[in-house]
Amino acid sequence: MVFPYSYVVRSPKMMLHLGKEMGSVAFPGLVIYLDGELGTGKTTLVRGIAAAFDWHEVRSPSFTLINEYPTDPPIAHIDLYRLKESELAEMGIEEYIDSGYLVIIEWGKPEYFSFTTEWWHVMILYDDDSVKSEHRMVKMRASGVNAIEALRRLNRKVSPWGA
Repeated sequence: MVFPYSYVVRSPKMMLHLGKEMGSVAFPGLVIYLDGELGTGKTTLVRGIAAAFDWHEVRSPSFTLINEYPTDPPIAHIDLYRLKESELAEMGIEEYIDSGYLVIIEWGKPEYFSFTTEWWHVMILYDDDSVKSEHRMVKMRASGVNAIEALRRLNRKVSPWGA
């Protein structure tokens, strides 16, 4: 799996800023898969994305599974942590995409949903030393003409963070 874009995020505040920049280039129907261990900053990144749409009430959907935010476009914030792969089809993700939502899936991977055509896969990594310093490596890749172009626009905005 090749991730053509990599960024060093040095603090939770910087993760929020990255999310805001992501939100500034995101579009209806885009699926953003957030992949990373517990505590890497997935929900913090979602807070930044939602803030780009002037929404500040993001909470982890760990127990509700899906949180909807009435932004423009609307956001579906989904958490797959407790689900088995066999349960994913029942989530209704395709309906959100078809309805023009920006869909953000924590604990998601593109291979889980073959029907998604415009997506970003965001991998957030840290090692034991960077946990203490709050540094994260954020790697991104895209699929789909619009998603690839949007990721290129994002990269132009945050390329100084490149690893």
